[in-house]
Amino acid sequence: MVSTQLNPAQLNVLSLMSYIDTEQEQQELQEILLNFYREKTDKLLSQFQKENNITQQTLDDWAGQHERTEY
Repeated sequence: MVSTQLNPAQLNVLSLMSYIDTEQEQQELQEILLNFYREKTDKLLSQFQKENNITQQTLDDWAGQHERTEY
């Protein structure tokens, strides 16, 4: 088994986890972390769309395309 070291952010989160006493608190923290990464992902996607001039119409056009490999 390969051993990996935790980075400072991971150690900090683990330290904070020591204050969680209930399943409810664990679920609340998990939801907070998920929302944090959801927001980061949304911002990156919006930035990518702006930089590459991708509009809703572009996405709709892509959704209607059929680019399957012929067998």
